[in-house]
Amino acid sequence: MIATAKNYGVICFQLRNNLYAQLQNPLKKDLKGLSTDIKRLIISGKKIKAQPVEMLSQVFNLRIKAIKWLSADINVDYLKMFNDIIPQIEELRADKKLEVLTDNILFALRCNKRVVESIINSCEFSPDTFTLNLSQLPDITYPQFIASFAFANLDDETTQKIVDWTNASLHIEFVLVAADIIRNEKLKISDKTINELAFLIANAAQEYAALATDLGILKSLSSKKSFSNASFDSSFIKEQKQFANMGLNDFAANLLKE
Repeated sequence: MIATAKNYGVICFQLRNNLYAQLQNPLKKDLKGLSTDIKRLIISGKKIKAQPVEMLSQVFNLRIKAIKWLSADINVDYLKMFNDIIPQIEELRADKKLEVLTDNILFALRCNKRVVESIINSCEFSPDTFTLNLSQLPDITYPQFIASFAFANLDDETTQKIVDWTNASLHIEFVLVAADIIRNEKLKISDKTINELAFLIANAAQEYAALATDLGILKSLSSKKSFSNASFDSSFIKEQKQFANMGLNDFAANLLKE
């Protein structure tokens, strides 16, 4: 299932920092739009909780575009990216109020890194083939991604786990961007909002790791029918490319409301 590739959760943070100088429109415009919406939310005083489809869609859509853009460079090292951002996250500790949030972000990054390592180190994938398959991701939106499961040969329980796992990954990315905005712009954010961000990413990271295990991504690589071993099935890539051209947005919207 190609969903594993869509759950690489540090892309938006990297775009805002180590990769920003290389960005061009429309990617830069999309990143600015997402950052603006997240900043508006964290300074509003509104409760930070599980995000609605609109916010998750923004994160997902930007992530897909960014992964395809990054994967044009065959030498990109996805595991190194995790190590590169840790010092930047550690800078949050300069503010005592952000210590718990920092710890929870680092926990989420470790969870995400374990998944990527599991995929890359599996018998099916090398770093080069991992990058190659990422470059083949279809231009698909979040609603289209959700709608595509209506045509996938999966039981309802597995489908729900994949959707929940993807959403957990998107929430991790959401909090990473929020924390980066706080760090870069030296925003004065209420303790309430900081605690809500910390709780959100801790909960998302725990769910992300648990579901990755349930789906077989973090299981023993001896399991030949694991979810991770099927993650880059070429026929599924072709199907999702077709779904992206089928105008499934309305169907997905109805599905997400159920």
